[in-house]
Order: sequence, then C-alpha cells, then structure tokens
Amino acid sequence: MKHVFIAPSGQPLRRWLAAFPDLTVEPSVRAFIAKAHHQDDICWLDISGFERAAVNDMVAELGREGARVVALSAAPSEPEAYAVLSAGARGYCHAEAVPEQLQEVAAAVAAGGFWMPPGLVQRLVSVALRTGPETPQPAPEGFDQLTEREYQVAMAVGHGANNREIAAELEVSERTVKAHLTAIFEKLGLRDRVQLALAVNRLPFH
Repeated sequence: MKHVFIAPSGQPLRRWLAAFPDLTVEPSVRAFIAKAHHQDDICWLDISGFERAAVNDMVAELGREGARVVALSAAPSEPEAYAVLSAGARGYCHAEAVPEQLQEVAAAVAAGGFWMPPGLVQRLVSVALRTGPETPQPAPEGFDQLTEREYQVAMAVGHGANNREIAAELEVSERTVKAHLTAIFEKLGLRDRVQLALAVNRLPFH
C-alpha cells in the first residue's frame, strides 16, 4: 500500500513525511489518474489548495477511478466533512494533523472503514439519535464478549472522545487505547470508530 498526496504545491508537509516517509506527491487529480496506482493505495487530497466548488467533483472523479480518498482540510468544518464524505471520500481530517493521527486515519481506511474527527462522529450520532427509530436497536453480536476495559473504551468512543481523551480518562497510554480499539473492532465485526459510535448508541449502521 502506498500513500499518494495530491497538493498543488507538489511538496509534502513535514507531518505527512513523518507519518509516511515513502509517500509520493502529485500536483493534480489528472496527474494522479495518469499514473498507475494499486487499488490498495490511499489518495490524500489536500482540498485547501483547490477551488472549493471543484472539490466534490474531484473527490467523485477519484472515486470513479477506484481510489480510496482522504480529504485534508486547512479549516475542517461539519458541512465540508459531510460534503466530501457524501462525494465518496473515505476519510476527512486536518491537513496539519499530527503523524500519529494520519496513521490512525490510514489504518481505518485501509481496513475498509471511514474516519472523521471524533467531534464530528459525535454530532453524526446525535443527528442519528434524533432522526433514527424510537426503539433502540440491539447491540451487535459479540458486544457481551468485550472486556471491562474494552467496554469502557467503546462507551467513550460512543460519546465522541478521541484516543488522547480516552487515554487520559482511563489513565492508560494512547497505544493501549489503539490496541483496545483493534480488539473491539474484531470482536464486534466493525471497521471503524464511526460504526462503533453508532453501535454503542444502539443505532443501525448499514
């Protein structure tokens, strides 16, 4: 799996390089499409460098090419997140995200899931709670197999907490939180924290 960043400047940010030392950079969507890429590669689109009106079309075009797109924004917002995700992006985060977060995003997308900032996940859950069925949905199979600590981590994700906040609350390392999440996803048959947040709140995610 390779990481290809699309940025008009043609130059990667240091944080990108710290996360993925072997990344490549293309100046445009056309330049990306012109070259052969494996279906497992992740395309990171720096949307802050392009005209806003064209961004959704760019995401959709990349999607038609089979690319797994993560949109990088200089000023993340809820409307923008929903717009690019609706256009086909698999992830959405700040262009200045720390290397560890970029790697977390990559792991979720590589596993076939989605990734967005925890705050947006919680707002998504809140909207779903208001518009979803009044009768709570059953928890996914395997929920009763979680350890006490895994259950605590799952509940925290359901309330919109990020890994750092969960680590501080439970007095463990972020690495430990990530390990718990990996175990949780496997036991529940989920792919990402978006599905986990919905599942914790007893909402359908299909």
